[in-house]
Amino acid sequence: MITRRNLLANGCGLLAAACYSTKDAPSLATTPHRESASTMPWLRTLGTQIVDEKGNPVVLQGINLGGWLVEEMWMLPFITEPPSGSDLPPIRDHVSLWNVLQTRLSKASKLRLMAAWRDHWITEEDFRRIRDIGFNCVRLPFLHDLFEEESNPWLWLDKAVEWAGKYGLYVVLDMHGAPGRQSRDHHTGEEGRNRFFYDPSYLERAENLWRNIAARYRDRPEIAGYDLMNEPMGAPNTAMIYLAEDRLYQAIRSVDKRHLLFFEDGYTGLSNMPYPNVLGWTNAVLSAHSYQFQAKSAQDHLNALRGLIANVEQTIYQQRKTPFYLGEFNLEPHGTPQTLVTWAQMLNAQQISWSLWTYKVTMRNGDTSMWGLYHNTHPIAQPLDPYRDSESALIAKMDQVKTANLEENTSLTMALQQALKAK
Repeated sequence: MITRRNLLANGCGLLAAACYSTKDAPSLATTPHRESASTMPWLRTLGTQIVDEKGNPVVLQGINLGGWLVEEMWMLPFITEPPSGSDLPPIRDHVSLWNVLQTRLSKASKLRLMAAWRDHWITEEDFRRIRDIGFNCVRLPFLHDLFEEESNPWLWLDKAVEWAGKYGLYVVLDMHGAPGRQSRDHHTGEEGRNRFFYDPSYLERAENLWRNIAARYRDRPEIAGYDLMNEPMGAPNTAMIYLAEDRLYQAIRSVDKRHLLFFEDGYTGLSNMPYPNVLGWTNAVLSAHSYQFQAKSAQDHLNALRGLIANVEQTIYQQRKTPFYLGEFNLEPHGTPQTLVTWAQMLNAQQISWSLWTYKVTMRNGDTSMWGLYHNTHPIAQPLDPYRDSESALIAKMDQVKTANLEENTSLTMALQQALKAK
């Protein structure tokens, strides 16, 4: 069993300098967001269930808003290799994308392009579409960079919360990229970095950021909760993951006692996850992601699901007596829409909350996979070229990525509607 004592004993040996007071941490100026006009009930945990204020069980059935505040190049129509003879680097992630544009154009131009991208990728209409399919939740990945790059870092999170409340959707705010980056993967925002667990200043910055986010949104019931750190795979051991997450928990709880907090395992296994009741964590939900890239058939995905459910039942429900959230999954390769129906129905039956990855993709060469509910099945007509295009040309090309200009993956949306109506 992982206890707070074990966390401190095992973790501080590797990150001793992180175990110090954060009273002198730099602050991120913020003011509490106005109270919500939404009538959505607050969520809390009750044993192994997430419940509303009356104690009714609630299964979060959601979709990830990938590509909006975290740009992953594989799912976006950007040219990522520099022209021959260029001194500019390849584009692999958020940092390299916007650095290339700032180098070529200017910082002001970069910021305008960043805002234009976000205005095109997700709009209020997308929240309506998500509601109409039957979802009750969106998981919103964001990078810590959001709060260091812009004069109004709250703009996009505020919009998401307002739109979600308007359409009766819960929001899970997901820190996809922590300060220093929590792994070497590109989806942290910066490929190859992985310094979060090795430099105590980054943990302190993450604490300060979450404290400010929680202070701003502590009165918003349409926020289901905060996903503390996406896929923390860069830790030297599992104890370090939960030492850091405990620090983030304490920072949030210093200003927000109410929202759910989601703790991810970083693919280290459910059996290595802590016991929230031992650590004194309240309204805690344990979380993991599931991808079967080695699958050879739809049956492989069904077998994986049965194994996951059995593992959750024994390891999370029986032993830790805590709710579980499958924050990301997809059934590529070899999955089918009907397999997705089965996944959703079986997860719902076990009261496992979930969020599919992802809402939309726009791939340069076209896409016929199960990755996006909206996509382009044909090659993108005008790929966005950060190496050659002007600011105005890039903004004009962004019209191609608006959801209204993409094709609905109707086999997926109809399958999901079937599964969600049967809840």
